[in-house]
Amino acid sequence: MEKTKLFGTAGIRGPYGKKVTAELVFDVCQAVGAIYSSKGILVGHDARTSSEALSQCACAALSLGGSPVFNVGLCSFPVIANLTLNKKHSVAIYITASHNPPSDNGIKVFRNGREFTEKEQEEVELKIVQDHERNVPINHVAWDKIIPQEEINETNLLYKKRILSELKFQGDGRKIILDCANGPMSNLAPELLTDFGLHVITINSHIDGHFPGRLAEPSPSNLSLLIELCKKEGCIGAAFDGDGDRIAIVDENGEFVELSRVNALLAKLMIEDYGTGKIIVSIDSSTTIDRTTEVLGGEVIRTKLGELHSKAEELLANGEKIIFAAEPWKPIFPHWGLWIDGLYGLCKFLKVIITRQTTVFEVMREIPDHIAERKAYVIEEGKAERVFTRCKESLKESLGGEEGKMLTIDGLRYDLVDGTWILIRKSGTEPKIRIYYESPLLERFKWIDGIVKELEKIIHAKE
Repeated sequence: MEKTKLFGTAGIRGPYGKKVTAELVFDVCQAVGAIYSSKGILVGHDARTSSEALSQCACAALSLGGSPVFNVGLCSFPVIANLTLNKKHSVAIYITASHNPPSDNGIKVFRNGREFTEKEQEEVELKIVQDHERNVPINHVAWDKIIPQEEINETNLLYKKRILSELKFQGDGRKIILDCANGPMSNLAPELLTDFGLHVITINSHIDGHFPGRLAEPSPSNLSLLIELCKKEGCIGAAFDGDGDRIAIVDENGEFVELSRVNALLAKLMIEDYGTGKIIVSIDSSTTIDRTTEVLGGEVIRTKLGELHSKAEELLANGEKIIFAAEPWKPIFPHWGLWIDGLYGLCKFLKVIITRQTTVFEVMREIPDHIAERKAYVIEEGKAERVFTRCKESLKESLGGEEGKMLTIDGLRYDLVDGTWILIRKSGTEPKIRIYYESPLLERFKWIDGIVKELEKIIHAKE
């Protein structure tokens, strides 16, 4: 059996029953159990229709291999990540496809509060190959070596107590509308924000893996109801994705707050609270965070998508001070934990609004604005690499005479001297090519948009 690349930029994801199967979950979990046999392993899942069954499969695979299993059940991603800070069970397997369509599912593996590094993922992939080559697809320990599973209850309460103790603010009763995406945040976020003293109204807050209210990604096009209600009520709105790591915010005027500006504000708040330091962002992050934080002494470092946690861990091990990390939608607060935590980000955001007695609209005026676009194109299987190569060549030709710098750590990104930038890359979780671009200047945005239209001709061309 050839070594197969299973992990993408956010764990393993794909259509349930095709890419993500019970057999795949079994293989991955047996490999993780074999490598970390001395560790207690947590297992949890999101609300997708296939997640509970796949989670039970994960528990069985680990138990048969002799691993101590701690079954968390239905939970959000931040909740199970928080549990891995406990040395008793520092490794976790979480069944989720995050913001993907309801027919998808996936596997996230993490330990000590952060997702597996690329090296750790490769170890798991290699172990799977070795087991199949030895014709031992199932690792059985002796009958008297199987360790009874333990259930961990009140996990939401553990998380809630920690965050209430950490942030310590009392709300003023102002109204907030929460869109919980029919996911596990439905069981945590409304109660937590009520405890913080807000008047919480919820939509899409009953658990349903079909996502009947909206698709799981909290994009403006999926949040039309939330946007309409915030405008009508004149209040704040917030939305999660399918597993609760992403967060989106709507202001009191019913305007979607551009995701990169939210991260820029959070980074600014972290500098104000913890002093200057390094800020790690993904390759697709806006220069808004640079313009906001560098004047305060922050240093922005870009890395590949899906590697925030490993980059942060690397720099922390070298004695560097990391105060914030983020992908679009996805904030990480290193002092709190090296996992993506949309709920902590929302609470941090609300704390500054309430303690300053201001509004989302007013506080966002501190952050530079820009014009931005994020596009994704579904590519026929087997053609993505060829199309991507042609697009890169075209982009290099179009921007060859422009002053700026080029980054190739994950796709191809050009940063021009006036703050205009463009990135083209292949998705690590779906069969798509993604293009991101922005500019602080309308005319320059129109110019870069024209270049994107030329790239679209390549993408849509028939071979």
